[in-house]
Amino acid sequence: MLSRIRYLFLIFLLTVFSCQNKKISVITTENGYELIFHELSDSKVSNKNGRIINVRILAEDVDGKIVFSSFNNGLSGVSSFYYDSISNSPFEQILKNLYVGDSISFEMSSSTFYGSLFGDKIKLHNISTDEKLKVYLKVLNYNSSEDQLIFINKLKKNAIEEEEYFLNKEKEKWSKNYLKIIKKKGIYAIKIASTESYSDIVDTIENSVGLYYSIRDLKGRYLYKSPNFMPEYYETQVDGQLLDGFKILVNNFQKGDSVLAIIPSKLMFGERGSFVNQIPPFCPLMINLRIH
Repeated sequence: MLSRIRYLFLIFLLTVFSCQNKKISVITTENGYELIFHELSDSKVSNKNGRIINVRILAEDVDGKIVFSSFNNGLSGVSSFYYDSISNSPFEQILKNLYVGDSISFEMSSSTFYGSLFGDKIKLHNISTDEKLKVYLKVLNYNSSEDQLIFINKLKKNAIEEEEYFLNKEKEKWSKNYLKIIKKKGIYAIKIASTESYSDIVDTIENSVGLYYSIRDLKGRYLYKSPNFMPEYYETQVDGQLLDGFKILVNNFQKGDSVLAIIPSKLMFGERGSFVNQIPPFCPLMINLRIH
């Protein structure tokens, strides 16, 4: 059974990948961006100033790799911006030509894309500042502050239900296939290996723990892996060094243990998510961890 969000995701992808064969209209903005319209709205509401714009965005590099997606970064598949905050950026001329329901694609440098929408300080670690991106954008609505609050609450409800669905589905699978599952505060964890030699290692940093780990979501998308096959060290006595999910695993397993765990979002990145790692809000995670 596909949830509502998964259904929307599939519809969005189908729209994106059919774009090359469906060009309704093409216009060029005053600042030189060619906008290819794939859906053309009948709406001509122009009251945008002071509003919040909600969109679905997907950006891919020259090799076709998705480097940004509202489904990976936004709340319940939606990215939201204050219209006025991007009115002095290259996106101003693009948005001036768009109305609710319009779906377009265009090309833009990655530095302009991230700088216009998220500010110059926010850049994904795997994106070159001079890389050209193909951007797909669909306008969902322009909301007042009051309407946006209602809209966000609906998105949160959808995201929470989505997380609960995937957690229950994965935990049910674990209960059928694994023995000796450690269950703590919503975490399901199993020890998959143990290396006794690690137990005698003295960490080079006092009051620290070394972790080598990878992270993926419950749909199988890999999000992060410790670089260079080396453990990352965290101070155990300093608040904020370890996310709660990692703290629970460290406290329930020993040095040398390799652990596989399902962790709910409230113990990891919660309702904020992680922009850099492309982890959306309310995203449960699968952790493969080795404790040094």
